[in-house]
Amino acid sequence: MNEIKHEAGSEIDALTLAVVRQKLLSVSEEIVETMVRTCFSPLLNQSRDLSAVVLDGAAQVVAQAERTPIHMGAMPFAVRAMAEDFSGRVGPDDVIMANDPYWGGSHLPDITLVKPIFRGGELRFWVAIRAHQSDTGGISAGGYSPSATEIFHEGIRIPPVKLVDSAGLRDDVLRMVCENTRKPEDTHGDILAMLASVNVGAERLDALLDRYGTDRIDQCSAKILDAGEAAMRAHIRHWTPGVYKSVSYLDHDGVSTERYPVPVTVTVREDEVEVDFREVGDQVAAYFNSPIANTSACVYIAFFYLSNDQQVLNEGSTRAIKIHTRQGSLVDPVSPAPVTGCTTFAAAVIIESVIRAMADAAPDVVVAGAARRFRYVIAGHEPDTGSYIYHYFSNKGGFGANNDEDGWVNVGGMQNPGGTPSASLERVEASYPFLIEKYALTTDSGGSGRQRGGAGGVVALRYRGSGPAVLNVAGEGTVVAPFGVNDGADGAPHAIWIERGNDKIELDGRSNDVPLEPGDLIVHHAAGGGGCGDAKDRTRSLVKRDLDFGYISYDTARNLYGLTD
Repeated sequence: MNEIKHEAGSEIDALTLAVVRQKLLSVSEEIVETMVRTCFSPLLNQSRDLSAVVLDGAAQVVAQAERTPIHMGAMPFAVRAMAEDFSGRVGPDDVIMANDPYWGGSHLPDITLVKPIFRGGELRFWVAIRAHQSDTGGISAGGYSPSATEIFHEGIRIPPVKLVDSAGLRDDVLRMVCENTRKPEDTHGDILAMLASVNVGAERLDALLDRYGTDRIDQCSAKILDAGEAAMRAHIRHWTPGVYKSVSYLDHDGVSTERYPVPVTVTVREDEVEVDFREVGDQVAAYFNSPIANTSACVYIAFFYLSNDQQVLNEGSTRAIKIHTRQGSLVDPVSPAPVTGCTTFAAAVIIESVIRAMADAAPDVVVAGAARRFRYVIAGHEPDTGSYIYHYFSNKGGFGANNDEDGWVNVGGMQNPGGTPSASLERVEASYPFLIEKYALTTDSGGSGRQRGGAGGVVALRYRGSGPAVLNVAGEGTVVAPFGVNDGADGAPHAIWIERGNDKIELDGRSNDVPLEPGDLIVHHAAGGGGCGDAKDRTRSLVKRDLDFGYISYDTARNLYGLTD
C-alpha cells in the first residue's frame, strides 16, 4: 500500500480526519468480527459478550467497536494498569493479559488482551479486546455466585501477565488459566481466538500507519479525542446548571433482604459535570461491589444516553465528567471484596442513579428505566456429550421510553442495550438438553405513558437431561421495577420460577445451586421498561396499535390510556 505524502506540520483537513476516524473504527470492528468467527463458547460466538478498542500511546480510547458499553468505558483502566506494570518492559511481540478487578479490571469473567504497536522503537498505539469467559472457576459454574463473600470465591485472578513475549506464546501461562476453569478446552480456544483477533487488529493498524504515517495518525487521534470533549461540553451547555440528587436501589445487598441505596449528587456547571458517590455505603460481602473502572464506565454510559451523539464515543468526552468516590465503598471497593455482579447488577443501578438525578436538569433527553440484567446458568453432565455450562442470554427485558420514542422491545438493560444478541433457540436446543416451550412478549409489561416502555418477554425452558443439573440464578429487578419519567409509569419487574409437576417453586435473583430434575420447566418473565409522560396524552392510533399487537390489554387501554372506542 502506497504511503500518502503530507507536508511536515501541515494541518489535518476535515476529510482526512473523517476517513481516519472511520478506518480506526473499522480496525476495532474487525477485531470483534475475527473473534466471533473463531471463538469456541456460545456465550461469545452467539451472544457476543465481547468488545474491542483502539487506544493511543497514553492508553486513551480513540475508537471502539459498538458492542458492550460497560466493557468499553472500563477497558482503558485495565490497559493503563497493564502498561504501568510493564513500563519499560514491553516489546512489539508482546501480548499482555489480565482480568483482575484490582488491576484496572471489572470482574473476573472479563479477560482482556492488549497488544502494543511500536514505531521506530517507540510505543505509539495499543489494540485491545475484552471477552466474557463462560467460566473462570470459583464456587459457582459460570462465575456469578450470589453466595460469594470475597473475590477468592469468584474464580482465578489474573494480574497483568505476558501471554506472548519475544519467544512466542507462553503455553505455561495459558495452561494455568485454562485448568482453573470448568471448561478448559473452551477457555483455551477462546483465549487463542482473542489472541488471533488482537493480532489482526495490530496488522490493520500497522497498515494504516504505513499509509498515512504515524505522526499523521497521532494528530488525527488527538483531534478525535478533542472533538469528543467538545461535543460533550456542547451538550452539557444545553442542560440546566445546578445541584441534583437522586438515589436508586439494589433489590438487596446480597446479605440481608433490605434494599440497598446508591445515592448520587450531580453538579452541572457551564460545560462540565461532577458526579459524587461519596455518600454510598461501605462495600458489602456480596458480588454487587463495583470497582472504580466499572463505576466510571457506568457514569460515562449515563451521559452517552443523555447526549445521544456518535462524536462522544471516545475517551475525550470523559474530560468533561469528574467522578468522586470513597475508597472502600460499594462503588470503589478494595480487595478482597467480591465484584462479579458489578458489570450487570450494580451497573444498572449506578446508571439509573445518574440518569434520575439528571431528570430535572435535562428533562427533554432523559430516558426511563430499563429492565435490569437477569440471567441464569445451568451446569450439568450428559453421558453422550459430556459436561456443559449454559448461559441464559435470551430474554433481556424492555428498555425505557423517552420524550420522543417508545422503549425498545426486549433488548436489555442500560449497561448493554442490544450489545449481546440473543442466542439462536434452535442452536440452544441442538447444543443442550433443553426444549424452549415458549418465547414471546408479555402483555402489559411495559410502563404506560405518552411514550410506552418497551415490553419484556417470557421464556419457558424445559430441562430434558438424563440426570440432575444445577441452576444458578443471578439477577436484579425482582423487587425494584424499571422507573418511569415525566409522569410515566414504572414497568413490570422480573419474575422467575420452576414448575415441577403440580408444584411451583418461586425463585429470585440470588437463587443459587438450585437442583434441577428432568422435566422441570424454568419460566422467566422479563421486566418491561418504564414509560415517559402521561398515558392519557398518548396518540389514540398508537394505543390501538399496541392493543392489536398485544403489547397492552384492553383493560390497560381503557383504564390507563382512556381508550373508549
